[in-house]
Amino acid sequence: MLWFLAICTMINAGMNVMSFSLYAFFPGLIRQSMDFIQNIPMFSGDEYKEIFDIFLSVTPQQYLLLILAEIASFAGALIMLWKMKSIGFHIYTIAQIFEFCILNFLIGGKMAMNLSAVVMTVLIIILFATQLRYMQGDRAADTDSPTDNPQNDNNE
Repeated sequence: MLWFLAICTMINAGMNVMSFSLYAFFPGLIRQSMDFIQNIPMFSGDEYKEIFDIFLSVTPQQYLLLILAEIASFAGALIMLWKMKSIGFHIYTIAQIFEFCILNFLIGGKMAMNLSAVVMTVLIIILFATQLRYMQGDRAADTDSPTDNPQNDNNE
């Protein structure tokens, strides 16, 4: 379960970093992507303009903050997956709180997280928390004293 959650988290964070980076460094791409969206039959004329206004209302600096939050989420998931360290869970959780604050308090408006996004984020944090027993605590992994490691008793 940890593998699945971590991989999905890393894919989502990676995609968000790419999107936010394009919008932060190349704001003209927002206009181009909105022209593309306008041609998709499932969006009406007013819906695509609303989406266009939402993405244009975010400043490059705010996108950079979102990029930092997503990079931290990616790093936390990677540490949980690759190193099996519980510190990755804490990094991921802090990144999600940081992203929540950015979206709801700094940017706000239509970019604010709705209830379903908050519930999904909390659910994923809870699912990660249930997997903490499979991860090493950071203090326990760093100790190499003979009393803490029964394998060293044979070397005496």
